[in-house]
Formats: sequence, structure tokens, C-alpha cells
Amino acid sequence: MHPIQMQEGDRGIGMGYTAFINRFEAICQEHLHEGRARAFAFVFYDMTNGVVRRALSDAQGFRLLHEKTGKDITLFYLHDRAIEAHWRSFNKTFMEALGVEEQAVPPCMVFFRVHGEDIEDVSIYRIDEQTTDPVLVVAELELYVGDAIRRLNAEGNVSALSSLGNLIAPIGALAKLGEFLFKLKGAA
Repeated sequence: MHPIQMQEGDRGIGMGYTAFINRFEAICQEHLHEGRARAFAFVFYDMTNGVVRRALSDAQGFRLLHEKTGKDITLFYLHDRAIEAHWRSFNKTFMEALGVEEQAVPPCMVFFRVHGEDIEDVSIYRIDEQTTDPVLVVAELELYVGDAIRRLNAEGNVSALSSLGNLIAPIGALAKLGEFLFKLKGAA
């Protein structure tokens, strides 16, 4: 089981891997319909150690990122204390399902949009793991989120996130939600 967290308010809402797969499409559609998100993101990182883990937990990065994402981006992540032994398979499985495994290497953030049944406008940001200060890593993540929100605001709800700065790889239409979920179910 891979506990997945979704930040809501000051708290993370956790669910098991299977529950997450079964609810992912509904979460995306609910958040879009209710105006709770215009885009989505996963954070992929080494949950056993490293500056990104410290930034997200010790430097209150998840809380700060949630405050920054507001009603624009729903951020998903594997809870660092819940299942440290499975972070590699979580990262591998989700990056493969998103189709970014050849372009993305953790630590990174992957932003994407959901349009109907399609996952589109995928963008990948490398997180500087050479930085030793967790506060600076949080600032970097906030910058990526801020750039995404500025693009969303400037270009409307149909904008491509793939034009974001400091981007590793822009990817257009990625996959169908059904294909994404099928790949994740096969990995369970």
C-alpha cells in the first residue's frame, strides 16, 4: 500500500494506493468542477533522506506549498513518514504512468492539466538537490508553483503549462485518464 497525501487546508488527507487510484479521476473532476484546482502536480523525491524531504516536512514545505497553490493546483505526494521503503516504486510507477519516466528524474515536480478524459500540458521541473538549505528548496518549489499559477492566470483555463520556465521537458497531450489509471492498477 502506498499512502498518498493530498493537502487540504492545514492538513494532509491520506488514502491508500488502491483508494487513490479508484478516486483519482473523481478527485480531478471534482476539483475542476468545484473550482478547487485548474491544474495538478506530483512531487517525486527520495523519502528516506535528502534536502527535499527535510524541506517538505521540517521547513513546513507542504503547508507553504498548499498556501501557494490555493484553488489553482492540487498537489499530490507520497507521505514521507508513512512508507519510506516504497518511495522508489511509487516514483517509478507514477512517472511511467504519466509517461515522463524518460524525461524526469527525482527530485522533481510534474505539473499537468486534466481536460475531460485527457491528461495534457505536462511540465517537469527539476528540483535542485545540491542545495543544502531546506528553506531554499521550499522557495524553489514555491517559485515553480507561482510560475504555473501566473501562466494559468495569464492564458486562462486552456493554457499549456509546458511554456513554464526552468522546465526540463514540455509534453503535449499525454494520455487518457483511463490509460493512466490502468497502468497504476497494473502496478498495484
